[in-house]
Amino acid sequence: MWTNVKKIPINSTQTLAFSTLSLALAIAPSLPMFRFLIASSMTFHMLVQIPLLVIAGYFLSKQLSVNIVNQPLYFYLSCWLWVLLASMFWMLPISLDKALLDPNWDIFKILTLLISGFLLRSALAGPKILSLFFIGSTVMMLFFIGYFYQDSELRLCNSYLIESQKTAGLGLFIMALLLLIASILKLRKDISNKII
Repeated sequence: MWTNVKKIPINSTQTLAFSTLSLALAIAPSLPMFRFLIASSMTFHMLVQIPLLVIAGYFLSKQLSVNIVNQPLYFYLSCWLWVLLASMFWMLPISLDKALLDPNWDIFKILTLLISGFLLRSALAGPKILSLFFIGSTVMMLFFIGYFYQDSELRLCNSYLIESQKTAGLGLFIMALLLLIASILKLRKDISNKII
């Protein structure tokens, strides 16, 4: 599936610098000296570190020459399933709690989300209809979980206060809305290019 994996000089210094910076920023909150950032704020944990880890994985994949086009359908489907299921897993309150309390779980979080970002680039290279389906599923998931966190009167995460939980819920709702708008604009652009 992936063939001829090797480092390539794509915009060499700029792309490498950006991917290194994003990786450092993503992992930093899990280090003891910066751990207070995710320990004190559910919003920072869910809406800053987790997306940063995915972004870091995405740009890491751009540093490698990976054949991601003309692959079988099941290849792209497998990539999307990993991305979606990993995202769902780290939206669960119990997963966030375990990542805060157990360093091994935090390492597991970092690895799975970096892999998600790495596979996301491959997934987006697949059939547009498949990407549309999974992006739509992700948007619906973010809307639902955001509403659930906002509407619940119970503390779903033992490690966070309910106020932080509600703020995180609002953030997920906004993230879903932005992702929906971006997807519509991209789809509109693709359709316009085909017409032209």
